[in-house]
Amino acid sequence: MSNENKFISNVVIGTAGHIDHGKTTLIKALSGIETDTTAEEKERGISINLGFAYFDLPSGKRCGVVDVPGHEKFIKNMLAGVSGINLVLLLVDSREGIMPQTKEHADILSLLGIENYIIVMTKIDLVEDDYRELVREDIENYIKETPLEGSPIVEVDSVSRKGIENLLKIIDEKTENIVRLKESRNARINVDRSFQVKGFGTVITGTLIEGTISVGDELEIYPSNIITKVRNIQVHENDVKKAYSGQRTAINLNNVKVEDIGRGNTLATPGTLIKTYMLDTEIKIIKDSDFNLKLWDRVRVYTGTMEVMARAVPLGTETVKPGEKGFVQLRLEEEISVKNYDKFIIRTYSPMVTIGGGVILDAVPKKHSRFNEDILNNLKIQLQGDNKELILNYLLTDYSNIIKAEELSKNLERNIENILEDIDTLIKDGNVYKTSAGYIHVKKYEDFKEKIYKIVKEYHEKNKLRKGIMKAELMSRFKTNQKEAAVIIELMINSQLLKAESSFISLYDFEIKYDEKELKNKDRIEKILLEARFTPPGVKELTEGFKGSQEVMESLVGSTVVRLDEDIVMHIKIFEEAKSKVMKHFDNNRKMTLAEFRDMTGSSRKYSLAMLEYMDKLGITKRVEDYRILGNNKPDRE
Repeated sequence: MSNENKFISNVVIGTAGHIDHGKTTLIKALSGIETDTTAEEKERGISINLGFAYFDLPSGKRCGVVDVPGHEKFIKNMLAGVSGINLVLLLVDSREGIMPQTKEHADILSLLGIENYIIVMTKIDLVEDDYRELVREDIENYIKETPLEGSPIVEVDSVSRKGIENLLKIIDEKTENIVRLKESRNARINVDRSFQVKGFGTVITGTLIEGTISVGDELEIYPSNIITKVRNIQVHENDVKKAYSGQRTAINLNNVKVEDIGRGNTLATPGTLIKTYMLDTEIKIIKDSDFNLKLWDRVRVYTGTMEVMARAVPLGTETVKPGEKGFVQLRLEEEISVKNYDKFIIRTYSPMVTIGGGVILDAVPKKHSRFNEDILNNLKIQLQGDNKELILNYLLTDYSNIIKAEELSKNLERNIENILEDIDTLIKDGNVYKTSAGYIHVKKYEDFKEKIYKIVKEYHEKNKLRKGIMKAELMSRFKTNQKEAAVIIELMINSQLLKAESSFISLYDFEIKYDEKELKNKDRIEKILLEARFTPPGVKELTEGFKGSQEVMESLVGSTVVRLDEDIVMHIKIFEEAKSKVMKHFDNNRKMTLAEFRDMTGSSRKYSLAMLEYMDKLGITKRVEDYRILGNNKPDRE
């Protein structure tokens, strides 16, 4: 195994517990590394900042370990450390048992979704066996009916190293099935520290919670949107070319000042996060709390390594009570960058007490009516997290009607391959339509289709002799979403609901039907235009004195009649003849003047100019100064 591959591990272990219950000493016993590094920490004997270490397990796995502070005042730092942790060692001093901060730490860890624990009874050499057994019973009673129930309880003395080997064995067993997660996603690391290293510049640390990061990668700092590059990466004090999800990392950044990045920032693949002032969430209030979450309560929100103040807006209820869950919109006082399904903790504003936590369901919501049933149902779907339901819900509720798979993957936090696979199923089931611009929910498609169909049908009823509605006119009926309407029209054409001829859109089975008088007018107009050749009468002259002639003439445009301009129409056969003359001319000539074309057709300057300008529009010819050259859209020759 190469040196670099040896350190590819998803195992990040955190320590938690009341102040002075032996976390730092235990980590030193496991790793040989002193995590109290500052003079203040050594003097006061408590961990203020996050300490980092690593150790090897009997199986050969290397574990990163985060020593999080235990003092009540340093809960914020503790929260910063739990992001990305796979296993928690919850320490309990054998002399004191479960303490208030022990309970608060356990509550926080449970709210953040951590399920893997080992309870470590420390300092066992300092208590009698009988008293130690009482403490153990107290722990067993405390963890009943909690996420910690069933967790192994291991007794150690870190100074004498009694029980340390047994603890390492149990850690090895508890991390046996941990696999690398979220590597296929874009990279994201919540920054918990930043500092300057002489000769290297700015360095940040944190746990890579998803994706991979390689030397040379371009990353973006959120929410400031500063772009930087990775100069160097360290994992467990070793230089590596690549860091993987789940690893504690130190990243040396290029051209970034230390004041531009720090705890609370997120480092991620550029363009993958968005900034927000609001969150739709589900929040659970701790059972033992005496706090009721009400409208406009001011709370502290902790997510990743960020702390931000917010106002609470309960949805579907007036109050979220202790032991209850409820949907809550959080109105933030600062802009943050998060993703759907990120976990968070809330604490009271003052005094600071942990009251609950939850999960982000929509990172970029709109302001809602508090008791809107549709909103509540959508949040329930988001909470369930079923891929197909999430896709359908997103397609139905997003302000855009047509959405690309890449956008679904980004906003739903799902692998693109899984998104495409589920969409294929939804298409087969008739729930989603695929278009040239993305995917549309069947309901939105049906609404679009119905509106378009109705417009075209009504046009036919009012203009029964016209080939169809001009596409530009049809599009003008959709003021805010013309591009989407164009895509749906294309889909309807492909589905043989509509047909397109030239610039006209009609119902697929629509045909112009002439009555006897109209048929006579049709034949008369076509005969006149054929006989007139390159000098046809004007529209007014052509239709004057014959009832319904104007409508009949318009019905012929695009089939047997070409409209050169507002007043000049020409039989299609005559116009095709003019095109042939032009192409024959260019067989032996590079350019053609208006006078030359006039001589070819025997027409006047007026008609010649109208024909050439129409050919310019079609791309058959191209005007250059006072002459024409062959255009890019050459007509086929027989």
